[in-house]
Amino acid sequence: MKKILVFAAAAAFALVACNKADHNIEGSGDVNDATGVVLNEVDGQNKFIEFYNTTDREISLEGVYVVKYDSEKPDGKSTTWTGTANIKIAAKGYVVIESSDLCDENEDGVRDNDYVYETEEHVFKGGLSPKKNVKLELYDAKDKLLDSFVRGTEGAGWNQVKGYPENEECSFSRVPDGTGEFVYAAPTKKAANGAKVAVIEQEPKK
Repeated sequence: MKKILVFAAAAAFALVACNKADHNIEGSGDVNDATGVVLNEVDGQNKFIEFYNTTDREISLEGVYVVKYDSEKPDGKSTTWTGTANIKIAAKGYVVIESSDLCDENEDGVRDNDYVYETEEHVFKGGLSPKKNVKLELYDAKDKLLDSFVRGTEGAGWNQVKGYPENEECSFSRVPDGTGEFVYAAPTKKAANGAKVAVIEQEPKK
């Protein structure tokens, strides 16, 4: 009887191991492994955030999410965008999400109802200002921090301190893509970032 139980346990272990191996062989691996995806460009003028895939494999952005810090929110931050299974980022490729503000009323009360997004799944909630202090974080579906972008300090509250110098010709861009520091560079939505123009000021105007 003891031999039968040992054999049964061994068989069960082998079956589990086999199923795990089969899963890996099928090539799906961990569909939520977004390691290597980073924030690559943050543009407050044109209101978009660009992701870059530093790896040599396509990555699904399902469950990947962006957190924006805002002291007026209940927890001081909120999730502004969550990726779906329809969004994948190619090896060494780019994905861009845009602000919902692009079809909201602007400061003059004008609404652009004709603005066309890539898809509704490429829209993040809220705005993005080049004149405020900003803190963004990118997480994978398992809540692991993938990357972050910070402009300025918390001061009186994230997303509340105005008066930071604004370069209307540039976005906040990693130079080179994926690995470099954030600097001012010409906007290059869904394309390789250009040369560094200047260092990003980290203090508001006095």
